[in-house]
Amino acid sequence: MDFDNLSGKFRSFFLSSGGFFLDGYDLSVISFALFFLGKEMSLNPYQEGLVSSASLMGMGIGAVLFGALSDKLGRKRLMGVDLFFFSVFAVLSALSNNFLQLFASRFLLGVGIGGDYPISSTVVSEFSPTRSRGRYLTGSVSMYWLGTLFSAFMNLVFIHTGDYFWRYSFAVGGLIAVPIIAGRIKLAESPRWLISKGMVKDSVTQGEENKGVTWRDLLRGKIGVTLVSLSAIWFLFDVASYGIGLYYPSLLREFAFPSEYETLYGTMLISLGALAGYLVAESVVDSLGRRFTLIVGLLSMSVLLLMGGVTSVTGASLVPYFMFFVAMEQCWCSDFVLPHRGIPNFCQVYRSGDYDRFQQGRCSSRGLPLPVYG
Repeated sequence: MDFDNLSGKFRSFFLSSGGFFLDGYDLSVISFALFFLGKEMSLNPYQEGLVSSASLMGMGIGAVLFGALSDKLGRKRLMGVDLFFFSVFAVLSALSNNFLQLFASRFLLGVGIGGDYPISSTVVSEFSPTRSRGRYLTGSVSMYWLGTLFSAFMNLVFIHTGDYFWRYSFAVGGLIAVPIIAGRIKLAESPRWLISKGMVKDSVTQGEENKGVTWRDLLRGKIGVTLVSLSAIWFLFDVASYGIGLYYPSLLREFAFPSEYETLYGTMLISLGALAGYLVAESVVDSLGRRFTLIVGLLSMSVLLLMGGVTSVTGASLVPYFMFFVAMEQCWCSDFVLPHRGIPNFCQVYRSGDYDRFQQGRCSSRGLPLPVYG
């Protein structure tokens, strides 16, 4: 993988970011499908809630499990295994006939997607050049909303087939993971991981790469404050983001559009609003700084949430309201980028030869920072 080589840059970037795309597709496709599969399987409200959040439960386990294994087995090998989980169980979820089958399939699907989060972000940070690492990490997260947009499009394509259309949409998620898995097989292993295993000789020694990092190190002094603060921000962000984002189709249908087609078009517009927000965030995150971008985004989200709580936002106006909310929401990417840039001592940037190696890989792949689900 060579982010400085234009011919291979975009291919490598999209393959590394494929997990974010599939995450956006998966979480969005289930949100609309609940309208139909709930009736088909006679799900009660508690079961619907468990089905919609099953993949999130699995993601928490997958992030810890695959993150730890990536230090032992390497990034490249597990980048195919985690999406294999997604592909297999996405197809099985499409074949589910009852609550238990659907819940189990989506939970295990989430294990694969959760495992891809720390590995993919680590790979992007380890290979991207220092001067533009923020843009690459921001861009990789934006793939989530491309997945959301594509899921709405697939639902729109299949909805005319009847109430079972959701099975086709689920299956497509599993199928589109296959070329990503195949492409990842050809990606190079992380040089930093190879050095840590003594497979590549470099000015950064194997001993330096294998230098232990303990929880005491992570919680000590300024780095501890940074870790706890960013984790808290991430947790609160996910409460607002997933707590609302999982139910955009339901909210639009309940308070704006009675038509399924209008609901899908509204969801697509919300996705476009998020992508516009990412374009803005990506253009300023390396120039204005991570902290400034993060604060602007969080303050804007707070104002919009307060506005939605004290006023009645209904009808078609919900679409631009949510579009602006998700656009500002994307400034959270600074919280995603900060741990890949500012961790001192045991997580430093090393520059050698034709690539920049970022020591943050140790913290990310060992579970820090991991997605903190609210």
